[in-house]
Amino acid sequence: MLTETEKYLVESIRKGDYQAYEILFKTYYSGLCALGRSLVHSAETAEDLVSDVFVKVWEQPEILLVNYSLKGYLIRCVRNSCINYLTRTHQRFRHVDVETADKLNALMPELAQGDPYEEFMVAELGDKINEVISTLPPECRRIFLLSRSDELSYREIAQQLSISENTVKVQLYRALSKIRESLKAYFHS
Repeated sequence: MLTETEKYLVESIRKGDYQAYEILFKTYYSGLCALGRSLVHSAETAEDLVSDVFVKVWEQPEILLVNYSLKGYLIRCVRNSCINYLTRTHQRFRHVDVETADKLNALMPELAQGDPYEEFMVAELGDKINEVISTLPPECRRIFLLSRSDELSYREIAQQLSISENTVKVQLYRALSKIRESLKAYFHS
């Protein structure tokens, strides 16, 4: 259930109270940026996406339909924004488009509304993904990061590293397989 403070913030923002909006922003902005960075691997992009969520909350306060947890609601909004961003940025690569969205959705469990355990798991998941990436073999890690962080296509990575596109695909498959395997504990069975 929402705390009294959260209820007050939601009601005040719906009424156009800018001070309540500032409190919401100052309370959650930095933590949501950290979550965004763990998903999109870019501080600047994460900050833009989180800012967009807050702008939408201010401009369309009716979207604040929160019953259980304000923090959980904002986490869901940022997570969805990040997934939408990553999907959009990869649409220019037709062979990655649907595949990338599916992989991102598989890596992120659906957040149960208001469940503190689920909120914790989502926040922890970003750190775990980064930890797993750091354990990948050097070439595999480099290819994965060029694909996800630098948003390069298979062809661009192959050209930059002087390897075949097939090698890029194989290495990305291996990276994603290892990430999925390492994150089994985070998936609902």
